Amino acid sequence: MKPYLDLQHHHKTSLRQKTWCGLLMAVAVLTCASLGGFGLAHAQSNELGSYQGTIKVTGTEIDPQVSYKASIKINLPVTDRDDDSIDAEFYSGEAPAATVSITQWDEAHTESSPGADGKFVSYQCQLAAPKDISMTPNGVLNVDLEQKVHMFSVTLIGNDEIDLNCVHSRTGPYKRKKGVILYAGTGTPGMQFEHPIAFTDAAHLTANYTLVTDSAQTNAGPIVQEWDLRLAQ
Repeated sequence: MKPYLDLQHHHKTSLRQKTWCGLLMAVAVLTCASLGGFGLAHAQSNELGSYQGTIKVTGTEIDPQVSYKASIKINLPVTDRDDDSIDAEFYSGEAPAATVSITQWDEAHTESSPGADGKFVSYQCQLAAPKDISMTPNGVLNVDLEQKVHMFSVTLIGNDEIDLNCVHSRTGPYKRKKGVILYAGTGTPGMQFEHPIAFTDAAHLTANYTLVTDSAQTNAGPIVQEWDLRLAQ
C-alpha cells in the first residue's frame, strides 16, 4: 500500500504547516483581518468547484471562561484538483465571508488575587440575543482521493461584533461589544493532517468530531463539531 504521504505531498504539507503556524500567530493579534479582499476575485471565479455547507460548533475558551454555540455557513473554493486529491487553500479574503449564527456566548472571569478590600473582582456576560455575523475564513481543506480521508483547519475572524449583557461585581450591570474568533476542523493550523477522517463520498463530507486544541496557542478548550459539506461544480 502506498504510504499516506509521499515525498511530494510531505513537502507540500511541511510548507503548509510552517505557513499556518505563522498565520495562527497573526490571527492571535488580528492582523490577518487587515488583508481585506486580497485574492477574493480569483477565489470566487474558481472553476474547480467549491465545498459548501455548514459546520456546527459547541466549544469553550479558557481565559476568560467562555461557553459558546455557533452554526457556520461556509463556501470554500477549490484551488487544486487532480486524480489524487481535491484541495482548498484560502487566506484572508480568498474565500467568501462565512455567515455565522451565534446562539450562545457565556463569559465569566474572576481576578486571581483580591483587591484592597479583600474581595475578588469578577464579571459575567451573556449574549444579548442570537446574532448572525460575517466572519472571514482562513485555512485549508484536503480531500485525499486515494486514502479516502479528509482533513481541514479553519480559523474564522469576525467582521462584526456580538452584543453582551454583563454584570461587574463592583460596578453592576453594563453592556459590551465583543469581536469573535472561532476554530473548526480536524486540527489547529498545521496540525489537521494528524487527524484524517474517512469519507465514503468525496462530494459529500460529513462527520461528528471533537477538536482538542493546544490551549497554549489558541486559548480554546474542546470544540464539539458536526459538519456537512457538499462539492458544488
